Amino acid sequence: MLNKLKSIANNTLSKTKKLKLAEKSAKFGAYAKKSADILYKFIDFCAQKVSKLGVSANVVTVTGFVIGLLAINFLSLGNYMLALVCILFNRFFDALDGAIARHDKPTDFGLFLDAALDYVFYAGVIFGFALADPMQNAVAAAFLLFAFTAAACAMLAYAVIAYKNDCGKKEDMTSSPFYLGGFAQGFETMIALVVLCVVPGFFLQVAIVLGILSLVKALTVIAAAYYNFTIAKRNLK
Repeated sequence: MLNKLKSIANNTLSKTKKLKLAEKSAKFGAYAKKSADILYKFIDFCAQKVSKLGVSANVVTVTGFVIGLLAINFLSLGNYMLALVCILFNRFFDALDGAIARHDKPTDFGLFLDAALDYVFYAGVIFGFALADPMQNAVAAAFLLFAFTAAACAMLAYAVIAYKNDCGKKEDMTSSPFYLGGFAQGFETMIALVVLCVVPGFFLQVAIVLGILSLVKALTVIAAAYYNFTIAKRNLK
């Protein structure tokens, strides 16, 4: 009898904990969504003001890129907080140029410039962490750059073939069962960089995890390319 009572009590306690955890998760999700909506509205408001001043999205893109590159200098000096400020400003400008483009007419060159400078910025920040502590960070930074380059090249190569085949109308990378969506892309990288600026001593661990995720991303893009450019085309015939 005593054992049964203990078992019932433990089950009840376990269910209560799970319920509280679910409630906390729901509250956090609602809070995150509300915060994202507020941030989106703020960026859209700023974009309208900047657009009215006649500032183009490309100018904002280049400005944010230049500010972001300053992070390399601050990282090399070990000033992680100023580096973090530059990184956050870069990411804000990256969101702002997209919002401006939505209000104006987006251009192919604008899309190219935004994507190209984003890749250079992220690679530059990784290089900055290597300069901050070459003895501890150089090998991990090299691995992360290798993995980051693999993912970037896979994405860009896919985009080239998709453009060549006019896949914007016929095919979509997300139609592949192997594609993992936004896995290991801009948001995850930004979070990793913020964490590293706050706790730079964990660069090795974070670089390894982010590098592995980037390599997985590269493999999923390759699998998606094979499916969409080979298997899907066979099925269409």
